[in-house]
Amino acid sequence: MAGKNFVTRSERWPVELPGFALNETRDSDVLISQLSYEGCQFRSDDSFEPGELVELRIIKRGAVQAEVRWSNDGRAGACFLN
Repeated sequence: MAGKNFVTRSERWPVELPGFALNETRDSDVLISQLSYEGCQFRSDDSFEPGELVELRIIKRGAVQAEVRWSNDGRAGACFLN
């Protein structure tokens, strides 16, 4: 379709990976619920702000730097930075 810009969403996988979201002012329990190569969706009892930088530590899987892109009703989406 000429003249249209299409954004392709990367494939996402449903997961249940417990972990933590950490930065200078936060230490939050999270549950990663969707995962892609570019980012993830997670659930938490804590609220997050778009633009917030966190280190996501997934238990027995490692850590990754991420930027929160959206947050709503106990869920948030983050884009991996490294």
